[in-house]
Amino acid sequence: MTFHAKRRDANEATIVIALRAVGASVLHLDGKGVPDLLVGYEGKTHLLEVKNPNQAGQPGAKRGEKRIKGRGVLTAEQVRAFGAWKGSTIHQVINSDEALVAIGALRSNT
Repeated sequence: MTFHAKRRDANEATIVIALRAVGASVLHLDGKGVPDLLVGYEGKTHLLEVKNPNQAGQPGAKRGEKRIKGRGVLTAEQVRAFGAWKGSTIHQVINSDEALVAIGALRSNT
């Protein structure tokens, strides 16, 4: 049986560095329909899905995928799993600032 490491978005490493810099603990998650990061910060647990905005411009969505303008692509498995999730919000982030806002370490400027 052959196992392959999950391909990570190019921006994920920078986001993980920023999260750890504010004292968050970060675990990488793998699996179809599973968010990328499990983040612990100030006694709370957060789920983050890292998206690469550069994927958003690719033409031809596959069946069940959801393309989000300027934010990347959710796979069909992610669309189903995230829609059925009964826990806390799964935050979709594309950069460090969004990740820090999602966990409450930075205030949104919007």
